[in-house]
Amino acid sequence: MRLEFFGPFWHCVKTMDPRYRFTLVMSCLLIAWWLWVVTTTFLIGPTGLNGPRYQQGIVVVGSSVLAGFMVVWLATKLIAWQRQRKTGFEAEPTDEFGTAYEMFNSNGVGEPFNMALSKFQPSFVATPTPHANLHGLEAELLGFLQGYRHWPMDPANPGVSLYEQATARWQVMRYIPNAGPWHRVAALAKDLSIIHALEETRTPPAWYQWGRQDTVSFRRKSTPQPGMSALILSTLPAFRHLTTQPDGPDIQRALLTALRYHHVPQQMPLNAGPLATTLVEGLVRAEAQLGLMDITELDQLTPARKEALTQALRQHWASLLDELAPMPSLTSACQLYRASGAGGVGGGASHWLSALALLTLLGTKLEAELRTTLRLWDTPTGDPRAHSSWGHVAPLLLELQLIEPTAHGVPADVGTFMLAGEGNTAWGPCVLLNLQAAPAAPLKNKWHSLPVGPTAELALDPVLLKARATAQAQSLDAKLREAF
Repeated sequence: MRLEFFGPFWHCVKTMDPRYRFTLVMSCLLIAWWLWVVTTTFLIGPTGLNGPRYQQGIVVVGSSVLAGFMVVWLATKLIAWQRQRKTGFEAEPTDEFGTAYEMFNSNGVGEPFNMALSKFQPSFVATPTPHANLHGLEAELLGFLQGYRHWPMDPANPGVSLYEQATARWQVMRYIPNAGPWHRVAALAKDLSIIHALEETRTPPAWYQWGRQDTVSFRRKSTPQPGMSALILSTLPAFRHLTTQPDGPDIQRALLTALRYHHVPQQMPLNAGPLATTLVEGLVRAEAQLGLMDITELDQLTPARKEALTQALRQHWASLLDELAPMPSLTSACQLYRASGAGGVGGGASHWLSALALLTLLGTKLEAELRTTLRLWDTPTGDPRAHSSWGHVAPLLLELQLIEPTAHGVPADVGTFMLAGEGNTAWGPCVLLNLQAAPAAPLKNKWHSLPVGPTAELALDPVLLKARATAQAQSLDAKLREAF
């Protein structure tokens, strides 16, 4: 008999569900046991046939057959029960506006809506140490995304994983002004549709290569749909638990609406609500800032290195600034600009430090290992916000309150601003120093008598213009509510 006859059978065995494969193995073992009993009892046993031995053989063979049938039957029932039982991660049968979903089987017949994720335990995944005050929904999303650390955002470009993209957007969202927990939830859930759009294929190694792992490959089976991200988010227990809160249904609706329409905000329904609008704006802003960063470099700092960078900023911040001389005019050679006008910090004046000069001087203050990790041995060139170290330095400066998050009511763009220099040329990017912070306090008296230049005018791009208009409108609304 040709060996090719067993090809389809062997392929079926390799690709079948592991639980069914276990059932098949157990059935083969029971058949082998039955053949062994028949052979040793009747074929090569003692000569002659007597009634007691014959009856004993019938009982043994019959019981083995019955036991094998019961094991197979119970195994198939257990597999079917595991597939149909509730896991606590079932999707809602309606969308964010109350419209019921319709599902049809392969025969075109309608059937009850049924979509559930496999059960996981996000509590088993350690909470990131610096962010222990996570919302429950954030923690569940982080735990869920842990299972997709090896899933690429794009099979054609597997350099960035789904987990890296989501956590990078989440880190950026944490430092966007006025961004709350629901903005961070939307940042984590934005690309969940990738789970449905990609198909994972595992190819086991040859039977003699028992020490090797499966070869994992991905292919795109459909186009990612933003609505699928909202659907998957609705399966998480913490999301369903929001209904117990007074404003929970409104929050659920805003999250689902933002995830569904973030790519086409002009199609967002008019009754979506203000929270959904701010969530979409936060997602657009976070994506714009991610474009200036290398996502693969965002997780390069270990907790120990991050703590070392924090200590270095606290210890050397005053000496770093003391090496620069504040100038009262904005020229191409200016590194630290001292301006007058309202809104300044530190002695009634505002001090603007070039981000490029900041990174250049900071590199000389760091230890060799940390300087290598942050790639600050060489003088940075180009836009400093695109340097791999800025994604670590800027958030720490904001956390330590060494720089200001806003200027004249305009939120900072990745911690930086652009100023209108001489001849209407843009100067920057730069950071607005906070001389009230303890590490920089000694410089406040030293620079008090230095000359000051004209009031620093911000050079606003369309994004900052919109942010400024929104901030002023919110301030006006707050004053009107106080007055009336």
